[in-house]
Amino acid sequence: KEVINLTTSGRECLRPRKISVSEHSCQALPTPIINLGFPKMGSSSAHAFFGCGGLTSMHYRCNYAKACAECIRESIEAGEPPFSRCDKADAYTQIDANTKPDYSFPQIEYLENIVLGVKKATFLLPFRNMDNWYKSVREWHMMKMRLARSNITGLPQGKGKTLKELSDWFCWHVERVRDIVKRNPRHVLVEYDIEDPSTGDFMGELFGIGSNCWGQANTNTQLHPELNGTSISIPWVVKNRRGPRNEVLFTESNEKEINNEIKTNAPTLTPTQSLDYSDSCFRARSDTIPTSLYNKLPRPIINLGFPKMGTTSIHAFFGCGNYSSMHYQCSPTYACGECMRRSVEEDLPPFAKCDHAPAEVYAQIDYYDTKNILHYLPQTELLEEIVHGYPNATFLLTFRSMDKWYDSVKNWYNMKQRMQMSNITGFPRCKGKNLREFSDWFCSHVRRVRELVAKNPSHSLVEIDIEDPGAGDRLSDIFGVDARCWGHANINSKIHPDLEKSNKVPWFIKGGRASGRKEQLFQFDNVIDADKNIGKFSGTSADGNDEDDDDDHGSDDDDDET
Repeated sequence: KEVINLTTSGRECLRPRKISVSEHSCQALPTPIINLGFPKMGSSSAHAFFGCGGLTSMHYRCNYAKACAECIRESIEAGEPPFSRCDKADAYTQIDANTKPDYSFPQIEYLENIVLGVKKATFLLPFRNMDNWYKSVREWHMMKMRLARSNITGLPQGKGKTLKELSDWFCWHVERVRDIVKRNPRHVLVEYDIEDPSTGDFMGELFGIGSNCWGQANTNTQLHPELNGTSISIPWVVKNRRGPRNEVLFTESNEKEINNEIKTNAPTLTPTQSLDYSDSCFRARSDTIPTSLYNKLPRPIINLGFPKMGTTSIHAFFGCGNYSSMHYQCSPTYACGECMRRSVEEDLPPFAKCDHAPAEVYAQIDYYDTKNILHYLPQTELLEEIVHGYPNATFLLTFRSMDKWYDSVKNWYNMKQRMQMSNITGFPRCKGKNLREFSDWFCSHVRRVRELVAKNPSHSLVEIDIEDPGAGDRLSDIFGVDARCWGHANINSKIHPDLEKSNKVPWFIKGGRASGRKEQLFQFDNVIDADKNIGKFSGTSADGNDEDDDDDHGSDDDDDET
Protein backbone atom coordinates (compact mmCIF):
# COMPACT_ATOMS: atom_id res chain seq x y z
CA LYS A 1 0.00 0.00 0.00
CA GLU A 2 1.27 3.44 -0.92
CA VAL A 3 1.54 5.67 2.14
CA ILE A 4 1.79 9.39 1.30
CA ASN A 5 0.40 12.08 3.57
CA LEU A 6 -0.04 14.73 0.92
CA THR A 7 -2.78 16.71 2.65
CA THR A 8 -0.43 17.84 5.42
CA SER A 9 2.58 18.47 3.21
CA GLY A 10 1.96 22.22 3.07
CA ARG A 11 1.05 22.33 -0.63
CA GLU A 12 -1.38 25.21 -1.12
CA CYS A 13 -2.86 23.51 -4.16
CA LEU A 14 -4.27 20.75 -1.97
CA ARG A 15 -6.29 23.08 0.28
CA PRO A 16 -9.10 25.49 -0.54
CA ARG A 17 -8.22 29.10 0.08
CA LYS A 18 -10.19 30.67 2.91
CA ILE A 19 -10.81 33.78 0.81
CA SER A 20 -11.21 32.67 -2.78
CA VAL A 21 -14.37 34.62 -3.49
CA SER A 22 -13.91 37.99 -5.16
CA GLU A 23 -15.30 41.20 -3.68
CA HIS A 24 -18.58 41.37 -5.57
CA SER A 25 -19.40 37.81 -4.60
CA CYS A 26 -20.79 38.94 -1.27
CA GLN A 27 -23.79 39.92 -3.34
CA ALA A 28 -25.75 37.55 -5.56
CA LEU A 29 -23.25 35.28 -7.31
CA PRO A 30 -23.40 35.31 -11.11
CA THR A 31 -24.79 32.40 -13.10
CA PRO A 32 -24.15 30.02 -14.66
CA ILE A 33 -22.43 28.14 -11.87
CA ILE A 34 -19.89 25.78 -13.46
CA ASN A 35 -18.05 23.06 -11.58
CA LEU A 36 -14.43 22.88 -12.73
CA GLY A 37 -13.55 20.22 -10.18
CA PHE A 38 -12.69 16.58 -10.76
CA PRO A 39 -15.01 13.57 -10.58
CA LYS A 40 -15.57 11.96 -7.17
CA MET A 41 -15.27 15.36 -5.50
CA GLY A 42 -18.88 16.00 -4.57
CA SER A 43 -20.39 16.84 -7.95
CA SER A 44 -23.61 14.98 -7.09
CA SER A 45 -23.80 16.77 -3.73
CA ALA A 46 -23.43 20.12 -5.52
CA HIS A 47 -26.12 19.08 -7.99
CA ALA A 48 -28.52 18.13 -5.19
CA PHE A 49 -27.67 21.33 -3.30
CA PHE A 50 -28.53 23.68 -6.15
CA GLY A 51 -31.55 21.64 -7.19
CA CYS A 52 -32.86 21.66 -3.62
CA GLY A 53 -32.32 25.43 -3.57
CA GLY A 54 -34.68 25.90 -6.51
CA LEU A 55 -32.06 26.36 -9.24
CA THR A 56 -32.05 24.50 -12.54
CA SER A 57 -29.09 22.16 -12.26
CA MET A 58 -27.57 19.65 -14.68
CA HIS A 59 -25.19 16.84 -13.86
CA TYR A 60 -23.20 14.81 -16.40
CA ARG A 61 -25.86 15.21 -19.09
CA CYS A 62 -26.90 18.58 -20.51
CA ASN A 63 -29.88 17.28 -22.43
CA TYR A 64 -31.68 13.98 -22.82
CA ALA A 65 -29.35 12.72 -25.53
CA LYS A 66 -25.88 14.03 -24.77
CA ALA A 67 -23.37 14.40 -22.00
CA CYS A 68 -22.33 17.95 -21.11
CA ALA A 69 -18.83 17.15 -22.35
CA GLU A 70 -20.21 16.37 -25.82
CA CYS A 71 -22.36 19.48 -26.26
CA ILE A 72 -19.54 21.68 -24.92
CA ARG A 73 -17.13 20.18 -27.47
CA GLU A 74 -19.64 20.60 -30.30
CA SER A 75 -20.31 24.23 -29.32
CA ILE A 76 -16.63 25.14 -29.25
CA GLU A 77 -15.79 23.30 -32.48
CA ALA A 78 -18.62 25.26 -34.17
CA GLY A 79 -17.11 28.55 -32.94
CA GLU A 80 -19.99 29.18 -30.56
CA PRO A 81 -20.08 29.92 -26.80
CA PRO A 82 -19.22 26.76 -24.85
CA PHE A 83 -22.74 25.94 -23.62
CA SER A 84 -24.72 27.15 -26.65
CA ARG A 85 -25.61 23.58 -27.76
CA CYS A 86 -26.40 22.45 -24.21
CA ASP A 87 -29.73 23.00 -22.49
CA LYS A 88 -29.74 26.20 -20.45
CA ALA A 89 -29.25 25.80 -16.71
CA ASP A 90 -28.29 27.82 -13.62
CA ALA A 91 -25.70 25.24 -12.59
CA TYR A 92 -23.60 22.68 -14.45
CA THR A 93 -22.30 20.49 -11.66
CA GLN A 94 -20.44 17.81 -13.65
CA ILE A 95 -19.17 18.50 -17.15
CA ASP A 96 -16.62 15.66 -17.55
CA ALA A 97 -17.83 12.36 -18.95
CA ASN A 98 -16.78 8.81 -19.72
CA THR A 99 -17.05 9.18 -23.48
CA LYS A 100 -15.55 6.71 -25.94
CA PRO A 101 -12.74 6.13 -26.52
CA ASP A 102 -11.30 8.40 -23.78
CA TYR A 103 -12.48 10.09 -20.61
CA SER A 104 -13.41 13.66 -21.60
CA PHE A 105 -12.49 16.64 -19.38
CA PRO A 106 -13.82 19.96 -20.77
CA GLN A 107 -12.65 21.66 -17.55
CA ILE A 108 -9.12 20.82 -18.70
CA GLU A 109 -9.16 20.57 -22.51
CA TYR A 110 -11.45 23.60 -22.98
CA LEU A 111 -10.69 25.59 -19.83
CA GLU A 112 -9.70 28.76 -21.70
CA ASN A 113 -12.73 28.48 -23.99
CA ILE A 114 -15.07 28.18 -21.01
CA VAL A 115 -13.56 31.04 -19.01
CA LEU A 116 -13.29 33.39 -21.99
CA GLY A 117 -16.50 32.25 -23.69
CA VAL A 118 -18.89 32.77 -20.77
CA LYS A 119 -19.75 36.39 -20.08
CA LYS A 120 -19.92 36.08 -16.30
CA ALA A 121 -19.88 32.92 -14.23
CA THR A 122 -19.30 31.43 -10.79
CA PHE A 123 -16.77 28.61 -10.97
CA LEU A 124 -16.65 25.88 -8.35
CA LEU A 125 -13.39 24.23 -7.31
CA PRO A 126 -14.03 21.46 -4.76
CA PHE A 127 -11.32 19.83 -2.65
CA ARG A 128 -11.09 16.73 -0.48
CA ASN A 129 -8.49 14.61 1.28
CA MET A 130 -6.24 13.12 -1.43
CA ASP A 131 -6.16 9.68 0.18
CA ASN A 132 -9.95 9.56 0.27
CA TRP A 133 -10.22 10.84 -3.30
CA TYR A 134 -7.72 8.24 -4.53
CA LYS A 135 -9.68 5.46 -2.83
CA SER A 136 -12.93 6.76 -4.33
CA VAL A 137 -11.48 6.94 -7.85
CA ARG A 138 -9.98 3.47 -7.46
CA GLU A 139 -13.28 1.94 -6.32
CA TRP A 140 -15.68 3.67 -8.73
CA HIS A 141 -16.38 1.50 -11.78
CA MET A 142 -12.75 1.20 -12.96
CA MET A 143 -12.39 5.01 -13.05
CA LYS A 144 -8.69 4.86 -12.12
CA MET A 145 -7.94 2.55 -15.05
CA ARG A 146 -9.99 4.66 -17.46
CA LEU A 147 -8.18 7.84 -16.40
CA ALA A 148 -4.76 6.19 -16.87
CA ARG A 149 -5.54 5.15 -20.45
CA SER A 150 -7.24 8.37 -21.61
CA ASN A 151 -4.23 10.61 -22.38
CA ILE A 152 -5.70 13.69 -20.67
CA THR A 153 -3.80 16.97 -20.71
CA GLY A 154 -1.66 17.02 -17.59
CA LEU A 155 -2.12 13.25 -17.16
CA PRO A 156 -0.41 11.48 -20.09
CA GLN A 157 -1.43 7.99 -21.03
CA GLY A 158 -0.08 5.51 -18.53
CA LYS A 159 0.06 8.06 -15.70
CA GLY A 160 -2.43 8.20 -12.83
CA LYS A 161 -1.71 4.78 -11.39
CA THR A 162 -0.49 6.07 -8.03
CA LEU A 163 -1.68 8.48 -5.39
CA LYS A 164 1.24 10.81 -6.06
CA GLU A 165 0.59 10.97 -9.81
CA LEU A 166 -3.11 11.73 -9.34
CA SER A 167 -2.34 14.28 -6.62
CA ASP A 168 0.22 16.06 -8.81
CA TRP A 169 -2.33 16.20 -11.61
CA PHE A 170 -4.96 17.65 -9.28
CA CYS A 171 -2.46 20.26 -8.04
CA TRP A 172 -1.58 21.27 -11.58
CA HIS A 173 -5.25 21.74 -12.42
CA VAL A 174 -5.97 23.82 -9.28
CA GLU A 175 -3.09 26.20 -9.99
CA ARG A 176 -4.18 26.54 -13.62
CA VAL A 177 -7.79 27.35 -12.68
CA ARG A 178 -6.74 29.88 -10.04
CA ASP A 179 -4.44 31.63 -12.50
CA ILE A 180 -6.92 31.99 -15.36
CA VAL A 181 -9.79 33.15 -13.12
CA LYS A 182 -7.48 35.70 -11.50
CA ARG A 183 -6.73 37.05 -14.98
CA ASN A 184 -10.45 37.33 -15.71
CA PRO A 185 -11.88 39.05 -12.60
CA ARG A 186 -15.42 39.31 -13.94
CA HIS A 187 -15.81 35.71 -12.80
CA VAL A 188 -16.07 34.37 -9.24
CA LEU A 189 -14.14 31.36 -7.96
CA VAL A 190 -15.55 29.45 -4.98
CA GLU A 191 -13.21 26.92 -3.35
CA TYR A 192 -14.51 24.52 -0.70
CA ASP A 193 -13.67 21.22 0.99
CA ILE A 194 -16.48 18.71 0.55
CA GLU A 195 -15.38 16.88 3.73
CA ASP A 196 -15.44 19.98 5.93
CA PRO A 197 -18.48 19.83 8.29
CA SER A 198 -19.00 23.58 7.85
CA THR A 199 -19.27 23.43 4.05
CA GLY A 200 -23.07 23.33 4.13
CA ASP A 201 -23.19 26.60 6.09
CA PHE A 202 -20.50 28.13 3.88
CA MET A 203 -22.31 27.27 0.65
CA GLY A 204 -25.65 28.24 2.13
CA GLU A 205 -24.43 31.72 3.03
CA LEU A 206 -22.79 32.25 -0.36
CA PHE A 207 -25.72 31.15 -2.47
CA GLY A 208 -28.65 31.99 -0.19
CA ILE A 209 -29.73 28.36 0.01
CA GLY A 210 -30.61 26.49 3.18
CA SER A 211 -27.61 24.58 4.54
CA ASN A 212 -29.88 21.52 4.94
CA CYS A 213 -29.74 21.23 1.16
CA TRP A 214 -26.08 20.24 1.40
CA GLY A 215 -25.38 16.54 1.91
CA GLN A 216 -23.70 13.49 0.50
CA ALA A 217 -25.18 12.27 -2.74
CA ASN A 218 -24.19 9.38 -4.98
CA THR A 219 -21.98 7.95 -2.21
CA ASN A 220 -20.26 4.60 -2.52
CA THR A 221 -21.77 2.58 0.34
CA GLN A 222 -18.91 0.07 0.17
CA LEU A 223 -16.53 2.84 1.25
CA HIS A 224 -19.10 4.55 3.51
CA PRO A 225 -21.16 1.85 5.26
CA GLU A 226 -21.87 4.30 8.07
CA LEU A 227 -24.35 6.08 5.78
CA ASN A 228 -26.42 2.86 5.76
CA GLY A 229 -27.99 3.63 2.41
CA THR A 230 -29.02 7.18 3.37
CA SER A 231 -27.15 8.89 0.56
CA ILE A 232 -29.41 10.40 -2.07
CA SER A 233 -29.55 9.73 -5.80
CA ILE A 234 -30.60 12.67 -7.98
CA PRO A 235 -31.52 12.54 -11.71
CA TRP A 236 -29.39 14.38 -14.25
CA VAL A 237 -31.61 17.47 -14.33
CA VAL A 238 -33.42 19.26 -11.50
CA LYS A 239 -35.79 22.15 -12.14
CA ASN A 240 -38.10 23.69 -9.56
CA ARG A 241 -37.03 20.84 -7.23
CA ARG A 242 -38.45 18.28 -9.63
CA GLY A 243 -36.85 15.71 -11.87
CA PRO A 244 -37.12 15.24 -15.65
CA ARG A 245 -40.49 13.46 -15.31
CA ASN A 246 -41.79 16.23 -13.04
CA GLU A 247 -41.35 13.96 -10.03
CA VAL A 248 -40.94 15.63 -6.62
CA LEU A 249 -37.35 15.13 -5.44
CA PHE A 250 -37.48 16.60 -1.94
CA THR A 251 -39.87 15.31 0.69
CA GLU A 252 -42.38 17.60 2.33
CA SER A 253 -40.97 16.75 5.76
CA ASN A 254 -37.62 18.39 5.13
CA GLU A 255 -38.86 20.95 2.61
CA LYS A 256 -40.42 23.05 5.38
CA GLU A 257 -37.12 23.12 7.24
CA ILE A 258 -35.26 23.98 4.05
CA ASN A 259 -37.72 26.75 3.20
CA ASN A 260 -37.33 28.28 6.65
CA GLU A 261 -33.57 28.39 6.25
CA ILE A 262 -33.84 29.81 2.74
CA LYS A 263 -36.00 32.61 4.09
CA THR A 264 -33.31 33.34 6.66
CA ASN A 265 -30.68 33.74 3.94
CA ALA A 266 -32.83 35.41 1.30
CA PRO A 267 -31.89 39.04 0.53
CA THR A 268 -35.58 39.89 0.04
CA LEU A 269 -36.41 39.26 3.68
CA THR A 270 -39.47 41.23 4.79
CA PRO A 271 -38.51 42.79 8.14
CA THR A 272 -41.96 43.36 9.61
CA GLN A 273 -42.94 39.75 8.98
CA SER A 274 -39.69 37.93 9.73
CA LEU A 275 -37.89 39.78 12.54
CA ASP A 276 -38.79 40.22 16.17
CA TYR A 277 -37.85 43.69 17.46
CA SER A 278 -39.08 43.11 20.98
CA ASP A 279 -35.53 42.56 22.27
CA SER A 280 -34.26 45.46 24.36
CA CYS A 281 -31.19 45.78 22.16
CA PHE A 282 -33.39 47.42 19.50
CA ARG A 283 -34.77 50.09 21.84
CA ALA A 284 -33.03 53.09 23.37
CA ARG A 285 -33.28 53.15 27.17
CA SER A 286 -34.44 56.43 28.69
CA ASP A 287 -33.26 55.80 32.24
CA THR A 288 -29.49 55.54 31.83
CA ILE A 289 -28.81 59.13 33.03
CA PRO A 290 -30.18 60.34 36.39
CA THR A 291 -31.72 63.82 36.28
CA SER A 292 -29.14 64.96 38.84
CA LEU A 293 -26.48 64.68 36.10
CA TYR A 294 -28.39 66.63 33.47
CA ASN A 295 -26.17 69.34 31.99
CA LYS A 296 -23.28 67.98 34.10
CA LEU A 297 -22.07 65.02 32.07
CA PRO A 298 -18.30 64.59 31.66
CA ARG A 299 -16.44 65.12 28.39
CA PRO A 300 -15.37 64.06 25.84
CA ILE A 301 -18.66 62.91 24.36
CA ILE A 302 -17.96 60.01 22.01
CA ASN A 303 -20.54 58.52 19.67
CA LEU A 304 -20.26 54.72 19.64
CA GLY A 305 -23.24 54.32 17.32
CA PHE A 306 -23.11 52.97 13.79
CA PRO A 307 -22.96 54.97 10.56
CA LYS A 308 -26.26 56.09 9.05
CA MET A 309 -27.68 56.64 12.52
CA GLY A 310 -27.71 60.40 12.85
CA THR A 311 -24.02 61.24 13.22
CA THR A 312 -24.27 64.49 11.29
CA SER A 313 -27.36 65.54 13.23
CA ILE A 314 -25.47 64.89 16.47
CA HIS A 315 -22.51 66.88 15.16
CA ALA A 316 -24.75 69.80 14.19
CA PHE A 317 -26.61 69.64 17.50
CA PHE A 318 -23.51 70.01 19.64
CA GLY A 319 -21.89 72.52 17.27
CA CYS A 320 -25.06 74.60 17.45
CA GLY A 321 -24.79 74.39 21.26
CA ASN A 322 -21.26 75.86 21.16
CA TYR A 323 -19.50 72.59 21.83
CA SER A 324 -16.34 71.90 19.84
CA SER A 325 -17.35 68.94 17.70
CA MET A 326 -15.63 66.76 15.12
CA HIS A 327 -17.28 64.58 12.55
CA TYR A 328 -15.51 61.92 10.50
CA GLN A 329 -12.24 63.89 10.39
CA CYS A 330 -10.09 64.84 13.36
CA SER A 331 -7.75 67.01 11.31
CA PRO A 332 -7.74 68.41 7.77
CA THR A 333 -5.74 65.37 6.63
CA TYR A 334 -6.76 62.47 8.90
CA ALA A 335 -10.05 60.74 9.53
CA CYS A 336 -10.76 60.18 13.23
CA GLY A 337 -10.69 56.41 12.82
CA GLU A 338 -7.34 56.62 11.07
CA CYS A 339 -5.57 58.65 13.77
CA MET A 340 -7.26 56.57 16.47
CA ARG A 341 -5.82 53.40 15.01
CA ARG A 342 -2.36 54.98 14.80
CA SER A 343 -2.62 56.13 18.41
CA VAL A 344 -3.52 52.69 19.74
CA GLU A 345 -0.79 51.04 17.68
CA GLU A 346 1.69 53.28 19.54
CA ASP A 347 0.14 52.42 22.93
CA LEU A 348 -1.35 55.89 23.30
CA PRO A 349 -4.91 56.93 24.19
CA PRO A 350 -7.11 56.63 21.08
CA PHE A 351 -7.29 60.34 20.21
CA ALA A 352 -3.65 61.18 21.09
CA LYS A 353 -2.46 61.28 17.45
CA CYS A 354 -5.45 63.27 16.22
CA ASP A 355 -4.20 66.77 15.37
CA HIS A 356 -7.21 68.75 16.56
CA ALA A 357 -7.78 66.70 19.71
CA PRO A 358 -9.02 67.16 22.30
CA ALA A 359 -12.48 68.09 21.14
CA GLU A 360 -15.55 68.02 23.35
CA VAL A 361 -17.55 65.84 20.96
CA TYR A 362 -16.59 63.14 18.46
CA ALA A 363 -19.76 62.62 16.46
CA GLN A 364 -18.51 60.07 13.91
CA ILE A 365 -15.33 58.06 14.37
CA ASP A 366 -15.68 55.30 11.75
CA TYR A 367 -14.30 55.91 8.25
CA TYR A 368 -13.75 54.38 4.84
CA ASP A 369 -10.14 53.30 4.38
CA THR A 370 -9.64 53.86 0.64
CA LYS A 371 -6.12 52.40 0.67
CA ASN A 372 -7.21 49.01 1.99
CA ILE A 373 -10.76 49.27 0.61
CA LEU A 374 -12.53 48.60 3.87
CA HIS A 375 -14.79 50.31 6.37
CA TYR A 376 -13.05 50.74 9.72
CA LEU A 377 -15.11 51.10 12.90
CA PRO A 378 -13.11 52.06 16.01
CA GLN A 379 -16.32 51.68 18.02
CA THR A 380 -16.05 47.92 17.42
CA GLU A 381 -12.34 47.34 16.82
CA LEU A 382 -11.08 49.66 19.60
CA LEU A 383 -14.03 49.66 21.98
CA GLU A 384 -12.08 48.50 25.04
CA GLU A 385 -9.26 50.94 24.29
CA ILE A 386 -11.73 53.84 24.02
CA VAL A 387 -13.49 52.95 27.27
CA HIS A 388 -10.30 52.44 29.25
CA GLY A 389 -8.46 55.34 27.60
CA TYR A 390 -11.10 57.90 28.66
CA PRO A 391 -12.34 56.79 32.09
CA ASN A 392 -14.69 59.76 32.53
CA ALA A 393 -16.19 59.99 29.07
CA THR A 394 -19.83 60.22 28.05
CA PHE A 395 -20.79 57.76 25.34
CA LEU A 396 -23.65 58.07 22.88
CA LEU A 397 -25.46 55.05 21.48
CA THR A 398 -27.90 55.83 18.67
CA PHE A 399 -30.90 53.78 17.58
CA ARG A 400 -33.37 53.81 14.71
CA SER A 401 -35.79 51.51 12.90
CA MET A 402 -33.79 48.54 11.60
CA ASP A 403 -35.52 48.40 8.23
CA LYS A 404 -34.91 52.13 7.64
CA TRP A 405 -31.30 51.81 8.75
CA TYR A 406 -30.78 48.86 6.41
CA ASP A 407 -32.31 50.78 3.50
CA SER A 408 -30.09 53.73 4.33
CA VAL A 409 -26.92 51.61 4.40
CA LYS A 410 -27.88 49.91 1.12
CA ASN A 411 -28.43 53.25 -0.61
CA TRP A 412 -25.33 55.08 0.58
CA TYR A 413 -22.74 54.58 -2.13
CA ASN A 414 -21.78 50.93 -1.68
CA MET A 415 -21.63 51.14 2.11
CA LYS A 416 -23.37 47.77 2.44
CA GLN A 417 -20.88 46.07 0.13
CA ARG A 418 -17.90 47.75 1.82
CA MET A 419 -19.05 46.64 5.25
CA GLN A 420 -19.48 43.10 3.97
CA MET A 421 -15.90 43.04 2.71
CA SER A 422 -14.30 44.63 5.78
CA ASN A 423 -14.27 41.67 8.20
CA ILE A 424 -15.47 43.82 11.10
CA THR A 425 -15.53 42.45 14.63
CA GLY A 426 -18.92 40.77 15.06
CA PHE A 427 -19.55 41.07 11.34
CA PRO A 428 -17.31 38.60 9.46
CA ARG A 429 -16.49 39.02 5.82
CA CYS A 430 -19.45 38.44 3.51
CA LYS A 431 -21.97 38.75 6.33
CA GLY A 432 -24.70 41.32 5.82
CA LYS A 433 -26.60 39.80 2.92
CA ASN A 434 -29.90 40.70 4.50
CA LEU A 435 -31.67 42.72 7.15
CA ARG A 436 -31.47 39.93 9.71
CA GLU A 437 -27.67 39.80 9.62
CA PHE A 438 -27.36 43.58 9.94
CA SER A 439 -29.88 43.59 12.79
CA ASP A 440 -28.08 40.80 14.62
CA TRP A 441 -24.80 42.69 14.31
CA PHE A 442 -26.35 45.90 15.63
CA CYS A 443 -27.90 44.01 18.54
CA SER A 444 -24.61 42.37 19.51
CA HIS A 445 -22.85 45.77 19.42
CA VAL A 446 -25.49 47.35 21.67
CA ARG A 447 -25.15 44.54 24.19
CA ARG A 448 -21.37 44.78 24.10
CA VAL A 449 -21.37 48.55 24.71
CA ARG A 450 -23.92 48.30 27.51
CA GLU A 451 -22.02 45.52 29.24
CA LEU A 452 -18.66 47.29 29.01
CA VAL A 453 -19.98 50.62 30.26
CA ALA A 454 -21.78 48.87 33.12
CA LYS A 455 -18.44 47.42 34.20
CA ASN A 456 -16.92 50.91 34.20
CA PRO A 457 -19.37 53.08 36.18
CA SER A 458 -17.24 56.22 35.89
CA HIS A 459 -18.65 56.55 32.35
CA SER A 460 -22.07 57.75 31.27
CA LEU A 461 -24.10 56.20 28.46
CA VAL A 462 -26.77 58.24 26.66
CA GLU A 463 -29.05 56.22 24.38
CA ILE A 464 -31.14 58.09 21.84
CA ASP A 465 -33.58 57.05 19.11
CA ILE A 466 -32.94 59.49 16.28
CA GLU A 467 -36.44 58.91 14.87
CA ASP A 468 -38.18 59.72 18.17
CA PRO A 469 -40.03 63.07 17.82
CA GLY A 470 -38.90 63.85 21.37
CA ALA A 471 -35.20 63.24 20.66
CA GLY A 472 -34.40 66.97 20.47
CA ASP A 473 -36.07 67.73 23.80
CA ARG A 474 -34.38 64.77 25.49
CA LEU A 475 -30.94 65.79 24.25
CA SER A 476 -31.67 69.37 25.25
CA ASP A 477 -32.52 68.31 28.80
CA ILE A 478 -29.41 66.16 29.17
CA PHE A 479 -26.84 68.49 27.57
CA GLY A 480 -28.37 71.93 28.06
CA VAL A 481 -28.50 72.75 24.34
CA ASP A 482 -31.48 74.45 22.69
CA ALA A 483 -33.81 71.76 21.31
CA ARG A 484 -34.03 73.66 18.02
CA CYS A 485 -30.41 72.61 17.39
CA TRP A 486 -31.64 69.07 16.74
CA GLY A 487 -32.66 68.34 13.18
CA HIS A 488 -31.97 66.30 10.09
CA ALA A 489 -28.61 66.87 8.43
CA ASN A 490 -26.99 65.25 5.39
CA ILE A 491 -30.24 63.55 4.35
CA ASN A 492 -30.65 61.68 1.09
CA SER A 493 -33.17 63.76 -0.79
CA LYS A 494 -34.00 60.79 -3.06
CA ILE A 495 -35.39 58.91 -0.07
CA HIS A 496 -36.75 62.01 1.67
CA PRO A 497 -37.81 64.57 -0.98
CA ASP A 498 -39.84 66.34 1.73
CA LEU A 499 -36.55 67.29 3.41
CA GLU A 500 -34.77 68.31 0.23
CA LYS A 501 -33.06 71.24 1.94
CA SER A 502 -31.28 69.16 4.53
CA ASN A 503 -28.54 70.90 6.41
CA LYS A 504 -24.86 70.56 5.64
CA VAL A 505 -22.19 71.20 8.24
CA PRO A 506 -18.36 71.21 8.09
CA TRP A 507 -16.27 68.56 9.81
CA PHE A 508 -15.06 70.77 12.69
CA ILE A 509 -17.23 73.22 14.59
CA LYS A 510 -16.06 75.40 17.45
CA GLY A 511 -17.95 78.29 18.97
CA GLY A 512 -20.74 77.71 16.46
CA ARG A 513 -18.37 78.42 13.58
CA ALA A 514 -16.44 76.32 11.08
CA SER A 515 -12.79 75.93 11.97
CA GLY A 516 -10.79 78.94 10.74
CA ARG A 517 -13.87 80.82 9.50
CA LYS A 518 -15.83 83.73 10.88
CA GLU A 519 -19.34 82.98 9.67
CA GLN A 520 -21.86 81.87 12.23
CA LEU A 521 -23.36 78.52 11.20
CA PHE A 522 -26.54 78.48 13.25
CA GLN A 523 -29.34 81.06 13.18
CA PHE A 524 -32.64 80.68 15.02
CA ASP A 525 -34.29 83.78 13.63
CA ASN A 526 -35.37 81.79 10.59
CA VAL A 527 -36.64 78.35 11.60
CA ILE A 528 -37.60 76.32 8.53
CA ASP A 529 -39.96 74.00 10.38
CA ALA A 530 -41.08 75.20 13.78
CA ASP A 531 -43.33 72.21 14.33
CA LYS A 532 -40.40 69.83 13.99
CA ASN A 533 -37.94 72.11 15.81
CA ILE A 534 -35.49 71.97 12.95
CA GLY A 535 -33.09 74.91 13.11
CA LYS A 536 -31.69 76.38 9.91
CA PHE A 537 -27.97 75.81 9.47
CA SER A 538 -26.18 78.05 6.99
CA GLY A 539 -22.92 76.20 6.44
CA THR A 540 -20.65 75.43 3.55
CA SER A 541 -19.92 71.88 2.49
CA ALA A 542 -16.91 70.70 0.56
CA ASP A 543 -15.29 67.45 -0.44
CA GLY A 544 -14.98 64.65 2.07
CA ASN A 545 -15.11 60.93 2.34
CA ASP A 546 -17.72 58.86 4.10
CA GLU A 547 -19.65 61.12 6.39
CA ASP A 548 -23.21 60.14 6.90
CA ASP A 549 -26.46 60.78 8.59
CA ASP A 550 -30.06 59.87 8.92
CA ASP A 551 -31.08 58.68 5.45
CA ASP A 552 -29.38 58.89 2.18
CA HIS A 553 -28.40 57.80 -1.22
CA GLY A 554 -25.67 60.36 -1.43
CA SER A 555 -22.01 60.01 -2.09
CA ASP A 556 -19.40 59.00 0.44
CA ASP A 557 -17.85 62.32 -0.51
CA ASP A 558 -20.16 64.60 1.37
CA ASP A 559 -20.34 67.14 4.11
CA ASP A 560 -16.65 67.54 4.80
CA GLU A 561 -14.92 70.90 4.73
CA THR A 562 -11.16 70.77 4.29
